[in-house]
Amino acid sequence: MMSRNGNNLVGRIGGPAVSVAVHVAVFFVLLKVLVFRAPEQENAIDIQVVEEQVRELDEVEREQEQIEEVETEALEAPEDLVEALEPDDLMQDSMLESELDLSGLDSVVEIESPLVMKGLMAGRSEAGRKKLLREFGGRYGGKAEKAVLNGLNWLQTVQCEDGSWGVGKSKSMTAKQERARLTGLALLCYLAHGETPQSSTYGTTVQRAIQYLLGEQDAKTGRFCPFSKTVGSHDDIGVYGHAISTYALAEAYGLTRAPMLKQPVEMSVQVIIDGQQKEGGWDHRYQHEKWSDLSVGGWQVQALKAAQAANVSVAGMAEALGKSVPFVQGMHAGEGKFYYRFGNKTPNGDLDYMTGVAVLCMQLAGSNRVAEVKAGLEYLRDIECSDWDEGWEKTGKNKSFNIAYEWYYNTQAIFQKGGSKWSSWNNKFAPMLIEAQDASGAWKPPSEADDELSKDMIYTTTFCTLSLEVYYRILPSFKKADLSEQKFEFENDVKITVF
Repeated sequence: MMSRNGNNLVGRIGGPAVSVAVHVAVFFVLLKVLVFRAPEQENAIDIQVVEEQVRELDEVEREQEQIEEVETEALEAPEDLVEALEPDDLMQDSMLESELDLSGLDSVVEIESPLVMKGLMAGRSEAGRKKLLREFGGRYGGKAEKAVLNGLNWLQTVQCEDGSWGVGKSKSMTAKQERARLTGLALLCYLAHGETPQSSTYGTTVQRAIQYLLGEQDAKTGRFCPFSKTVGSHDDIGVYGHAISTYALAEAYGLTRAPMLKQPVEMSVQVIIDGQQKEGGWDHRYQHEKWSDLSVGGWQVQALKAAQAANVSVAGMAEALGKSVPFVQGMHAGEGKFYYRFGNKTPNGDLDYMTGVAVLCMQLAGSNRVAEVKAGLEYLRDIECSDWDEGWEKTGKNKSFNIAYEWYYNTQAIFQKGGSKWSSWNNKFAPMLIEAQDASGAWKPPSEADDELSKDMIYTTTFCTLSLEVYYRILPSFKKADLSEQKFEFENDVKITVF
């Protein structure tokens, strides 16, 4: 028989041992159930993270290339276009369909994808640019894109601290008008490339330019710069500054859908509508004078069209665009030439410069089949694109004109028409501008070939940059907007589905 002390020892040891054995057995049972046995029921709430399969850019391009080709003379596609186009990730925030509160344009906002690019600006994605450069740029597409990037880089280096472009620190009325015009033109160059305040390389540049223009807008009148008080002034450039600023901010709103831009654009568009003459034209101060100016009118029409494309809704905007057509038709001097200014005295000449303006205005207003457009295009068909030196020599006698202004308008008008004339024009215009670009990235008028910054240097560079962005900046009128139907997705898109 076991002693009492032995019984006590077994009692003390046996209890804990049994408890440990039971716990170990339970642990292995639970481990087997949890690891090797699937749950019989799903949880009531299951969050799954599924990465959507994203089509590679090559696949997107192959699908786009199957789209019915435009009936135009074939252009030789550059074999090195992909290499020539520097890779960028600047486009991931362009052409937003959902409205974004940019909180003053100083913060990056999460954006929803996939994006659907629509309308006139459907070519401003990375894939869209490459597609259209191949289709319309021919052998010069890659080099043209390089020149554009060089131009954007140079403009970035000469932007003023306040976000504007200009020379000097004068606060005079004329200086403010000039800064509004140059800042609007420079901003248009970046927007044409699809850049927004969220772009990695040019985002800050775009943001500062937008903020400058918003800061200059008069809260009561909606104007972006002051106007002369001289009645009937023919030299006031404030109407240019206002229209070009409106044009730029309307495009910025169309690309970002930033709510803070909506009301400023609506106010500035209202100024243009209210300033239109009964006959459909505009003078230099929106004074409803008895004379009208086609150069001034060209910028008003472009601003109205940009606002329309951005889905800005202002009463009378469509009617104003419609009224602009008979105004332009009335400026026709015959044989495809158009007057620069038409008043109660002798019409102003300088007819070579105005045909491109007139034709583009009527094309943008939707009247691309009227007789005056046909006559204008026939006139442009008979003239050749001026060489760099030849063009500057032609404008040398009239200091108020810049040959890059003519290239800007004529190139767009011919591009909108397309066909063999575009092929012929592009084969001369593109290499001419590409070769004329300075190593700095600027385009310098011959009279200002040194390194000193001038307003004409900025002015010329913006026009040349916009001209070389013509391939994708605004879809041509004959082009089916197939690109707008293509959805693009970001490579790092993650979709979260909650059941």
